[in-house]
Amino acid sequence: MQQMRKNKKSNYSCDFETTTDLNDCRVWAWASYNIDTEDFNYNNSISSFILWMGGLKHNTNIYFHNLKFDGEFIISYLLMNNWSYSEDLEEDQVFNIVMSKTGQIYVLNLHYKLKKDIVIYDSLKKLPMSVGAIAKAFNLQETKLFINYDEKRTIDHVLTDEEINYIHNDVVIVGKALKQQFDHNLKKMTIGSDALNNYKATLGKFEFKKLFPVLSPIYDTDIRKAYKGGFTYASDNFKNKIVGNGLVFDVNSLYPSVMYNNLLPYGYPCYFEGIYQENKLYPLYIQHVIVIFTIKKDHIPTIQIKNHFFYQETEYLKEVIDPVDLYLTSVDLDLMMQQYDISYIDYIDGYMFQGKYNLFKDYIDYWGDIKATSIGGQRQLAKLMLNSLYGKFGTNTNITGMYAYLDLEGIVKYKLKDPETREPVYTPMATFITAYARYKTITTAQILYKRFCYADTDSIHIIGDEVPDNIEVHPTKLGAWKLESKFIKAKFVRAKTYLEQQEDHENIDVKCAGLPAYLHKYINFDNFNSGLTLYGKLRPCHVKGGIVLIKSTYTLK
Repeated sequence: MQQMRKNKKSNYSCDFETTTDLNDCRVWAWASYNIDTEDFNYNNSISSFILWMGGLKHNTNIYFHNLKFDGEFIISYLLMNNWSYSEDLEEDQVFNIVMSKTGQIYVLNLHYKLKKDIVIYDSLKKLPMSVGAIAKAFNLQETKLFINYDEKRTIDHVLTDEEINYIHNDVVIVGKALKQQFDHNLKKMTIGSDALNNYKATLGKFEFKKLFPVLSPIYDTDIRKAYKGGFTYASDNFKNKIVGNGLVFDVNSLYPSVMYNNLLPYGYPCYFEGIYQENKLYPLYIQHVIVIFTIKKDHIPTIQIKNHFFYQETEYLKEVIDPVDLYLTSVDLDLMMQQYDISYIDYIDGYMFQGKYNLFKDYIDYWGDIKATSIGGQRQLAKLMLNSLYGKFGTNTNITGMYAYLDLEGIVKYKLKDPETREPVYTPMATFITAYARYKTITTAQILYKRFCYADTDSIHIIGDEVPDNIEVHPTKLGAWKLESKFIKAKFVRAKTYLEQQEDHENIDVKCAGLPAYLHKYINFDNFNSGLTLYGKLRPCHVKGGIVLIKSTYTLK
């Protein structure tokens, strides 16, 4: 019993409210919510927060929603107040971070005196949505409130009831959602890790290792070249034009559906040279080709080329006039042959895989049943677990991190650590799952080519009022297209950038990559064009003490 008490950990949801003055960057309010006991604390300075952590009686896990922001205030304070950065957490008052080379902070470790450790995590990686969206998705009593962020607050500012209620709701919303995850034993650092851990338990760890062996770095590097994301595309037939009535369809659980219904790879791949030859033992393959192609008349382009000096990474190519080097799954190769006229192709080599159905049946049946029979938090958890597993198979093997230091002006800076890698999970799985998903969306859009306006991963937008009879439409069936909404007016500018006025809404639904939601009210059908400029987008500015969000200009390009 004594040992259990010693190892007991408390879990807290915390939040900072910070100033918006470049010359006075500091925390003016913080709050903590004990996820287990529901105790709530708050104060008005980061020094009192550090003191509060130091007064905790045992090892503790703390969650901030967007640790990339809040964490820098903690790092800055520690470095300016006699704490040392160290990978070794044995000494008193040392800390370190787990931070990707892209700047995402996953963990902040603090070691206080008396061997007490505080581990700070990013709840955004457990609950990948805004605080307001969490409250709605989990059907919580608390709602996201609003305050004047720009109001001047002095160092000795006493929090008002409005401010206390605001920060209280923020930490309680996140804390209650995390509690539901913890109650399902979902206690990993990210929701993807939770999903993979749960799948391994469903399958059995021995069986998992047997089905999905660790591949060599050479094999994994080549296979990863065929790993691509979702299909997002605005049709040239309707791009930048205002269109009338139309329909929006979403696939019912796109990624889970292809995991459930399709032949998927397992085991060690078999390398081959030249063109793949049909092999019943190895029915799936990734083919390395050098190719020149031109899009067929009235067909949708499907090929993007990454890391090429001539082609934009986000552009779907209609033709290439010089040979390009591609790694394509058998699914993507089939799609390329359907969509393009091939004027030259050289089959170099590739990898073939054994294939199996029902690898995810039990996992998807379990979480799918919860999703279908639950509401609120239980349903949202099931959705997260269903949609977060596939990507974990494609986990990046490069885990080179960064460490923190103060520059001469006292501003937190980060430097790369020595290169570090980890073993892959099983990249072929993620590669084929995403390939099947793209195939479904693209082939459906192609069937509806004359009506097709826009696609984004699991959705298609078409003009006209008539529900098409040549695609499977069903409100709940896994993998079928669900009629999600109807619009009476729309404009599609580019990927992830469009307007739709829904049939039952006065307001215009705005999707505009890079433009924050609070500026959407300034968008309309007349001004939504390339070159549109709006002022007010917040961007982070690193200063002494932490980060200040300053207003900047957004331009639609």
